[in-house]
This record gives sequence, C-alpha cells and structure tokens, in this order.
Amino acid sequence: MSKRVAVIGASGFVGATLVERALQSGLDVVPIIHSSGNAWRLTRHGIPLRAASLLDKQQLTSALKGCTHVVNCSRGGDDVMYEGLANLLQVSSSLGISGLVHLSSVAVYGDPPLPDSNVEGGTTAAQPGTYGWIKLRQDQMVEKAAAQGLPCAILCPPNIGGPYSGYLTSLIEALRSRSLLLMDDGNAVMNIVDVHNLCHAIELSLDRCSKEARRMFVTDDEEITWKQVIDGLIPVCGTAIDVPVVSMEALSRFGSQSVNVPRSSITRSLKHLVSDEVRAAIRKDPLLAKAEIMMRRSVTFLGTGVEQRLKLSVGGPPPLPKIAEKIKPNIRLSAQQLRGVRHSCELAKREIGYVPQYSFHQSMKAFRAWYSAHTGVNDPSWELSRYLWLKPEFLV
Repeated sequence: MSKRVAVIGASGFVGATLVERALQSGLDVVPIIHSSGNAWRLTRHGIPLRAASLLDKQQLTSALKGCTHVVNCSRGGDDVMYEGLANLLQVSSSLGISGLVHLSSVAVYGDPPLPDSNVEGGTTAAQPGTYGWIKLRQDQMVEKAAAQGLPCAILCPPNIGGPYSGYLTSLIEALRSRSLLLMDDGNAVMNIVDVHNLCHAIELSLDRCSKEARRMFVTDDEEITWKQVIDGLIPVCGTAIDVPVVSMEALSRFGSQSVNVPRSSITRSLKHLVSDEVRAAIRKDPLLAKAEIMMRRSVTFLGTGVEQRLKLSVGGPPPLPKIAEKIKPNIRLSAQQLRGVRHSCELAKREIGYVPQYSFHQSMKAFRAWYSAHTGVNDPSWELSRYLWLKPEFLV
C-alpha cells in the first residue's frame, strides 16, 4: 500500500527537513502547519500546505483526510502538548491511520538522568513541570492510544544537529559571549543526532508502528564529547574564542541553583498582590479600587517605618546607575555536561533497522557550511557584519 504521510509541525526544524527529504525521495507528503509565519523553507518549494490547529478537531480531521500515516513534530504550550496531542490521537484513530510516529525526548529521563537510562527501559525521572515531564506524559498518551488500536512508534532523540540547528546556533552565541562554561577538560558525554539521521529513523518507523509503541533512542551512535562539538563550532564563531573552564563540582553547584523553582509562600503572594503591576490592574475595577485604597490606608496606620519596609520588600531598593556587568554564565546550556549518560540506539537498530546515514564529522561540516552561508562568517565583509551584529545599538 502506498503511503501518504502527514507531517504535523512541518514548518519546524525537524518537520521541514523531513518534508524536504520526502520531496527528494518521492515520498508522498502532506505538510501541515499551524500558521505560515515560519513556513518559508516549505513555501520556496512551491508545494501546497495545509493549515490546522491541533486544538480544533474539525480542522485536524480535514487536514488528515486521505493520509495513511502521521508524523508528530509539533511543539507548543501545555494546551497544544496535552489537549492537542489527545485530539491528534483521537482523529488519527477515527480515520484509520495506519501508523503514527511521535517524537519524544531524552529529557523524559530527567536532568541529569539516572545511570540506567543508557537504555530505554531505564528510570524516567523528569521533574514535574519541566519539558521532560510534559514529554513523558505525552509518551504515556501515545502508548495508551497504541494499546487501544492505533499503531504507533516513539522516537527519543537528544539534542539535534545539522543544517538549521537552533541548538548548535545557541552554542555558538554562548561561545562568542563567553557564557558557555566548559567542564574540566571537555570530555563530558555529548548526546547528539544529525537532523537527517533522525528523519531517516522517522522514515524507517513508518513501516514499524505497532501496538507496543516502544520508546527508541535515536543518536549519531558515536562517542562524542563536548570538546569535539566546541572544536567543530569554533571555526564559524568569527572571533577569537576563550572558553571559561570550571570543575564538575562548581558546575554542579551552578546547575542546582538554576533549576530551583521558588516555593510558593504567603509572603511572596502578598508581595505580588501589592506590587505596582497588580495594583494598576486592580484600579480598573471600581469595587477593587476602593478595597485597594482601604488597604493602603491600613498600612499607613501601622507607621512610617513599617510602611517603608513593606515598600522596600515589594519594590526592592532604589535603582542605581548601571555599571559594566559581568558576563552571566549560560547555566542551562553548560549544565547539560552533567547529564553523563550515553544513550544507546541499539534498540532502534534491531527494531527498525536504523543505521546513521551521516557521521558526526559530516554533520558538523554540513552545519558549518549552512551557518557560514546564512551569516556570512569568514566572508570578506564579515568584520563589518560582526561589528554591527555584536553592537546592535548602532542599527537603531
């Protein structure tokens, strides 16, 4: 049976690459986008695009009609990730879709993950409220839909490289600003997959969807380190690079501070309620405005000292003239070196016959070529471009 594949989130990084590969291979593909805002990679090919919101079952049903398979590359707010996925699974099932491939993330195993997560059966330890937690809930929804009769496959990639990679671009920006901290000698494990390798795994999975819907790691299947990635990016940084080095202990302290979420408290809630922003909104309602006036009068009765201390706790100290700020480390990126687990894609090899099409070296070379063409790095005019880029105030 010939396949007609709907790609949900076709204007995104992975979705657009998958559609372009399909156009080259002759696979019948139906790009489905939420809006045309980021669809420039697709519109240049002159192909028809279908627009649909995952939150609208009627739109989704119309967009999926005539398709035999679905690839879910969507990403959005909690409503899209939960309600939108539920709609996609329900509509796909009602239309008799032959297979749905869902993209998960290694983040479901926590940050950092436990050592047993080198294989898919390891402990999923994502913290509530994190991206990994959302993806884990999505995986469970897909597994349930598969058990109820919708054949599915779940692919679990790490950071994604290759041309158009936003992740590698963010690393370059962090290197330029010296905000990326290199742990020890840079030998920390880096899990990465080229976008074309991931799309290759998606294509293979279309014929391997089942009621089990087992999560499968998809990586470049090489022992890559952070130093190798950074060395591969330095040639397109366009400036001299001095990467700050820290110990594992120091980075661990930074990392633990970065993930601490402020706990709710009565004091914090009261400070929020009496803040300038909230009070301005309250004054728009006549009844609430009166209550706000009474509250302010009550504070006045407590005395000037109490009133001043409350104002200071809410608004903070008076602003001081700005001085040169020290560069703030990018802890979110740097702390990824603490993950320490190399995820094995042996299951994907066995289940879907996955073999990476591109090596890490080839992937990085392709990214550098794309990035150089996109930004003009190392062109004769780069010095002027870099000056304007790094000093955007001159463009105002």
